[in-house]
Amino acid sequence: MHGQASEVYHDNWKDQPGNEEAVHGRRQQAQAMTNAFYDLVTDFYEYGWGQSFHFAKLYKGDTFEENIKRHEAFLASRLGLRRDHRVLDVGCGVGGPLREVVKASGGAHVTGINNNAYQVERCFAYAEKYGLASRCDFVKGDFTKMPVQDGYFDAVFSVEATVHAPQLEMVYGEIYRVLKPGGLFACYEWVTTDDYDTADLVQAKVIHEIEKGNSISKLYTAKQCVAALQAVGFRVREHYDMATTDPEATEPWYHTLSRLDPNLRGVLRSPWGRRYTDTLLTVLDRLHLVPSGVLETSRLLNAAADNLVKGGELGIFTPMYYFTVEKPL
Repeated sequence: MHGQASEVYHDNWKDQPGNEEAVHGRRQQAQAMTNAFYDLVTDFYEYGWGQSFHFAKLYKGDTFEENIKRHEAFLASRLGLRRDHRVLDVGCGVGGPLREVVKASGGAHVTGINNNAYQVERCFAYAEKYGLASRCDFVKGDFTKMPVQDGYFDAVFSVEATVHAPQLEMVYGEIYRVLKPGGLFACYEWVTTDDYDTADLVQAKVIHEIEKGNSISKLYTAKQCVAALQAVGFRVREHYDMATTDPEATEPWYHTLSRLDPNLRGVLRSPWGRRYTDTLLTVLDRLHLVPSGVLETSRLLNAAADNLVKGGELGIFTPMYYFTVEKPL
């Protein structure tokens, strides 16, 4: 499976930065491309990241896990969730953020939608394992064409997932449709910042590698993200780059990938851990002890990590452009 998925994914990334024809092709193939991507990377993500595949504000003195859970619970607080609410998680991964939102809200029922069959299978297994099966459900489906009736959900959230849409308007429009009038949608979005200069070839290469290493057809700017929300009908309540708030109390989000945390997963996420994993898989690949495509996937993710750090250091990219928007009554 890895070999076939690897071929499907890498066939979409044979161009150089700035090739708009290639971007159009990736948008056309976005669902198949991203599905293949998560077939390849899900086990790697759980190996180095746990069950929540996202970044977080890193408050000084707190563990990575504490910061991750706080980041997830913040969305529940901004949505004002209650136990009787029906909530949708768009692009739910293996359900880590979803389960935390269930707990942080006091037991709201949360449905996750995900187009990757392997991850949906993991979602159901974890829900049973942690005793939350009665408070959540999971649907395999395309989040730009959701198998959900109009106005069904009281609230919607998404954690670094809608960026995989061919175009943001496509997924934001569907969220608008399935949300009740007066309902709220809260999200962390991946975007380029105002400091990104598309004419700078070094910066353009970094952004292209972030897109390539994370199955993103094309990153939007923060302004384009807000415009896309307004274009489909949302009223914007608040929006800002969470990565730039509270600098006196927090460390840069990309330290998750650039420093050595004193725990096993922290070591694996670090540059040293990535080199160790690459060396190990190189040996196993030469001995034909790992499936075809595994080493290539590891190197794809290592390159993505390096460029995420560069994007953060240059200030041209953020993985946590936060917003809460409302569907008007």
